[in-house]
Amino acid sequence: MGYKEEYEQEIDLKDMLFHILYRWRSILLAMILVGVAAIGYVVVYNLITLPGERAEVRGEMQEQMRVLEELEGVEAEQQDAAAITEVKDRIQLLDEQLGELQNLSPVKYGAIGIAVGLFGMMFLYGIAYVLSDKLRGERELLERYGYHLLGTFPRRRKGKALTGFDHVLEKKEGGSGQAAEEETYGIISANITNLAKDGGLFLMTGTVDIGKLQRLTKAILPMLQKNVMLAVGADMNRTASTVESLGECDAVILVEERGTSLRGGIQKEHENIAALEKPVIGYIVL
Repeated sequence: MGYKEEYEQEIDLKDMLFHILYRWRSILLAMILVGVAAIGYVVVYNLITLPGERAEVRGEMQEQMRVLEELEGVEAEQQDAAAITEVKDRIQLLDEQLGELQNLSPVKYGAIGIAVGLFGMMFLYGIAYVLSDKLRGERELLERYGYHLLGTFPRRRKGKALTGFDHVLEKKEGGSGQAAEEETYGIISANITNLAKDGGLFLMTGTVDIGKLQRLTKAILPMLQKNVMLAVGADMNRTASTVESLGECDAVILVEERGTSLRGGIQKEHENIAALEKPVIGYIVL
């Protein structure tokens, strides 16, 4: 099963629900668009398609009624009873069809469109969640590898103003207990200091962008004791110099990002670190 351990096969329904709900903006947009499209279809049908269908049925009814008059207009002994019955049945069927050709309700179809947009988008986001190999929660590495969580930065939603609903979601998820970004740096540095014990050279690496690693290191380094030295290394799965630094360091600090870091890449990091028997004092989640 490789890195696809039993833990990963069990879908966290609560986490998946929040994964979907945090995308309420696109879900709302889909509801509106599908609802408007459904109403637009109703308007076009009522104004253009329906009158044409009614006219076609009325025309055929008039033709059948003319045929019936001709069949009933001959003398009784010459009338074709079977043909007359067939024409009458056809007229009755056309009359029923004409009665069924009614204006569609914009409210009804608009509601159906909104429901389709809602459940359709939730289904797609749910499927994407299940099939994704991306890191989901902040405790995932703790539960899978036993690594200590050094600190977690608040969720960032680029370009999206937080609303009351966002804050409600964070509170329900437990995010309201997260420290502010500035305070998180202090928590991380304190955890590193406590776990570093006698100090040493620690390699900060992960599958995140090297720029994020450098900014994080620059922020926490002044808060550490002098005997704690940090070296920054880009993704060791792609960077040879980081693998070399891994062999020279005393321990490793992993930095990963929710919704970006892939489990497959993290597993390879774990295997490389374990092969050199280097301890991981903890991990940071961006």
